[in-house]
Amino acid sequence: MTAAAAPTRTAPMPVPPAREHGWWRLIAAALAFTVVARFPVLRALAPVQQPLLLIVPALAACAVVGWWRGGSLGVAIATSLVAVAQLSLPLYGGVNSAVLAAGWSAILAGCFGLALLVSRSRRLLAVGGMAITGAFLVATVLVVLQPAGPSSLDRVVSRAFSTRGAEDRAAWQVARSQIEGRPGVALDSASRAALDASEASIAALPRTARTLLPATLALQSLAALALAWGFWHRLSRTRVGEALGALRDFRFNDQLVWAIIAGLALSLLPGAEQFRALGLNLLLVFGTLYALRGAGVLAWFVTPGRTWLGLVVGIVLLLLLRDGAAVALAIVGIGDTWVDWRRRAARTT
Repeated sequence: MTAAAAPTRTAPMPVPPAREHGWWRLIAAALAFTVVARFPVLRALAPVQQPLLLIVPALAACAVVGWWRGGSLGVAIATSLVAVAQLSLPLYGGVNSAVLAAGWSAILAGCFGLALLVSRSRRLLAVGGMAITGAFLVATVLVVLQPAGPSSLDRVVSRAFSTRGAEDRAAWQVARSQIEGRPGVALDSASRAALDASEASIAALPRTARTLLPATLALQSLAALALAWGFWHRLSRTRVGEALGALRDFRFNDQLVWAIIAGLALSLLPGAEQFRALGLNLLLVFGTLYALRGAGVLAWFVTPGRTWLGLVVGIVLLLLLRDGAAVALAIVGIGDTWVDWRRRAARTT
């Protein structure tokens, strides 16, 4: 008699990861992202005034890549159609800032989808940085190749920022006239000087916005990619990358500190005035990233359950943030490159 064949065992089917939870923080972040682009004065620095114009095409890129990796084809088609419809709306108003924003959003979404497919990293910052860098390269080539060249782009951008600046200045003048026209209120010289300084700052915003346009566009685009990334991982179980981590765990490659050093050198060294704008843009982009890293250090230290050493360091950081919060956070983040505050404090537990 022959022995009975042993029963074969089939490998268990892989279980798709569960959808991420925590909608309220993501929705609050999306609302804040939208409000900042419309808020008086702050909107002067926001290159794209319609934030959904950046988020929806990026979400469609996530859906297409998700379908490529085994996700739903229907979701990919639906989100792509919505994105195309949204990008088509500004095309009927002639060449203006809305058309430029739509063009940038389309290029960014395409580069984001490509970066999701080819990048070895699955972290948002690495993939988003690759997508934004690629989008800038593609946009630069397209601007150079067009018949009118960069001058037409400069005219449209200058007109958009000048219009916003004029509207903000007019609104400020109305508010100032109401303050000065209150019955029984007499402003002293110091108060009038403060009002004059505020008005001068508002008047200078269009020029500042033009100088810092690459940096503000990169940061606004990165925020939109982060929101699209978060929404996709809550809507679908098909992953396109790692989940967004908590702020207290935010860190990145320490070699990026050289971008801060390069920005300082280009901004401050004598004889490099022609590169000053490039230096300022580098400082704004990477200074913002290091400020977020500093905020992560602060959030880690003030988390309940830390040691007394962590609480003391957190209190000291809070005291440092009384004046110049963003700069102080950036300094803490840069210091974390060498000191690694969180790992050092964790060893004392």
